[in-house]
Amino acid sequence: MKLIEKEINILLEKGYYKNKEELMDDACRSLLRNRPHLRIDIATTLYGRAEISLTKASEIAGVCTEEFKKILKDKGFVMEVPPIPKEELDKQVKFIIK
Repeated sequence: MKLIEKEINILLEKGYYKNKEELMDDACRSLLRNRPHLRIDIATTLYGRAEISLTKASEIAGVCTEEFKKILKDKGFVMEVPPIPKEELDKQVKFIIK
């Protein structure tokens, strides 16, 4: 048995964690807290896969949205803004004018 497995078993035996999943969650949170570049890699990957929003990605990365946009640009991401249909745009303009 590897040392890490022994350490995990001791932490579980001593009741520090309810189960191995809880221990792994805590270990991952600690790892990501101490290695910000990993948080950024996770956030950019999830964002690039369209699994999370820009706001959520910046939250995961631990930076403001504008800083996250800069990170994306530096990593070669292209920000695409979907076009607004003319009818919707006309509707919004009429609402603003009122």
